[in-house]
Amino acid sequence: MIEDFKKNLQKIKNELDERIKAIRGHRLSLTFLENLRVEIYNQDFPLKSLGFLSQLDHLTFRFDPYDQNSLAEIEKSLSQRKQNFNLIREKNGLIIKFPPLTEELKKEILKSLVSLKEEVRIKARLLRDDFLKELKQQKEAKKISEDSFYKTRENLDKAVQDFNEEVEKIFNQKEKEILG
Repeated sequence: MIEDFKKNLQKIKNELDERIKAIRGHRLSLTFLENLRVEIYNQDFPLKSLGFLSQLDHLTFRFDPYDQNSLAEIEKSLSQRKQNFNLIREKNGLIIKFPPLTEELKKEILKSLVSLKEEVRIKARLLRDDFLKELKQQKEAKKISEDSFYKTRENLDKAVQDFNEEVEKIFNQKEKEILG
């Protein structure tokens, strides 16, 4: 039972990791752009499925489409996004250049990080509450012993504490990256 709980906590952490990667820091990684959704031919695709991405420096990327006929439509879709980058069209590809972060933008990003952290902790608390409710029902129905109830609850508290420490570590690393 506790293993299912830990698996669900891991799912929440994996979701957090994906969302954290999408938040722009001081140094950008390819992950930031790879999953950017682009609409071409009336369908949404992640940018990585439409071409080859490479990083030229910490704020500049190059995109070479697999299909040269789709370059204009990809460029149009990217330019319509509310992302803060400049597109430069080259003969066979695009240069995507991000400006350095301003202090104001850093503060906004940090605010969104704090709200994301709280959202993740709330999900974990709700998961814990549901698990505790089920555990208490099993104890009251005499399906588990008193000792088993308290040992499982102790394991539950430890798992939640470990989860919260991991979340805090992830956020502190991202905060350093943004402020760096």
